[in-house]
Amino acid sequence: MADVLIGLDVGTTATKAQAFSVDGRVLAAASGGYGLITPRPGWVEQSPDDLIRAAGETLRQVLGQLESHDRVLGLALSSQGGTTIPVGADGRPTYNAISWMDQRGETQARRVREVLSADYIHTTTGWPLQNLLPLQHIAWLRDNCRDCFSATRRFVFVNDFIGHWLSGEYAMDPTSAGITQLFNILVGDWEDRLLAVAGVERQQMSPIVPCGLSIGRVTASASAEIGLPEGTPVVNGAHDQYCAAVGAGVMRPGEVLLSCGTAWVLLAVPDTPDAGLAAQMAVGRHAIDGRWGAIRSLGGVGTSVEWLLDTVWGGRDAGQAREPLYRAMNAEASAAVPGVDGLRFYPLAGGHANTYGPGRGGFIGLTLSHSRGDMARAVMEGIAFELRWVIEEMRTAGVAVSNLRMVGGASASPVWPQIVADVANVEVTLPDTREAAGRGAAILAGVGIGLFANPEAGYAAFAGRETQLQPQPEHVARYEDAFESYRRGALQIEASQTRCTQRTQ
Repeated sequence: MADVLIGLDVGTTATKAQAFSVDGRVLAAASGGYGLITPRPGWVEQSPDDLIRAAGETLRQVLGQLESHDRVLGLALSSQGGTTIPVGADGRPTYNAISWMDQRGETQARRVREVLSADYIHTTTGWPLQNLLPLQHIAWLRDNCRDCFSATRRFVFVNDFIGHWLSGEYAMDPTSAGITQLFNILVGDWEDRLLAVAGVERQQMSPIVPCGLSIGRVTASASAEIGLPEGTPVVNGAHDQYCAAVGAGVMRPGEVLLSCGTAWVLLAVPDTPDAGLAAQMAVGRHAIDGRWGAIRSLGGVGTSVEWLLDTVWGGRDAGQAREPLYRAMNAEASAAVPGVDGLRFYPLAGGHANTYGPGRGGFIGLTLSHSRGDMARAVMEGIAFELRWVIEEMRTAGVAVSNLRMVGGASASPVWPQIVADVANVEVTLPDTREAAGRGAAILAGVGIGLFANPEAGYAAFAGRETQLQPQPEHVARYEDAFESYRRGALQIEASQTRCTQRTQ
């Protein structure tokens, strides 16, 4: 018989459920997807019922993979942040979930700026004012959907929506609350001035419950629907990036999560919120009580690799057989020399050269002697140069970076993590998981039931073999000059784009 902890990761387009033994072995896993609804340009919604359906299906599949005598001790959620779900008195949605990607709140953001200073909003919420967070979602519903707004008794988000479905209780964790622009990160509670601007009252928001505390137990109705035993503890989890930080062991100053997907996301642990704000990072409360988190994203840089795979390696014609192409690309990139004889690549999105030209990038210094392996290495190096640029900005602002803990697709490359270590001149750790968010949620579940004293103890119990990569001195020296060349080129490209923009206005 195995004792089991479940992490349920409810993401933007898919939900993943994982069952772990108490020493961190993955016993079962399942995933299920759902679509986005785009009724108008800039609008992005989701069906709340789709979120429930996918959560139920993945949990049923995971339970079906376990042995009949295995015992589920508890579960916790990792969830996308910043997606708003208005619900009525019966707990049913009064409108679709408005996604964190939705841009409809421009008018509402402008009105917020008229009554509250940008500095107040940034320092209070940890985020600069934007069009796409729940403060603007709720104000938009107030201004444009009066019937829906009047029928809404509570404004919830993905974590407390799914948590209520499982346990019958509403609870909001501080990491997710910090992505609403309705939460005071310094006080650790909802901010009345911001709630008033949105037109809602405090009782319409779920109570704030720390990460890793039990919020209730699986209800009879949820048990009948998904098969979890009635009474199974449901523990408050965290926003997916903070769960990933727990699952990858990013809990102390100096440790930085590097989550590599379409976007490359850094999550650091600053000593103070001011340091994170000065580094142009989105600051919030960590899932570790008493500690801070600060997030910065290199949005879209991963698309450059997919583009190269499609256009140079024939990925568009390969159907589902992309894995052999990735292996070939990594092998040829590994054979190329560091610095690629002056070949530089500027990412198609997410880089310092993209300020005026999102979706545009390219190679500089390409010669007839360069191979496709050289091009692949230049793409990897270009993204690593952007990463180093951000790390330098973080350090200048007082955010320590001594160890990058790398998860996600790029972490599986046999060459890219070492490029990152050499370019950034920092130790890189590869945890023994690529799905850190689900593991972090399971660790928090273990904390909530008293199995682990704290998340650090849970990570120590879960962690298997980690790979440590040290910067190679001979490559570090070569990359110093290459990075300065890259930075000069990016600034020149930005200046050129600025001039072109001014001429067309």
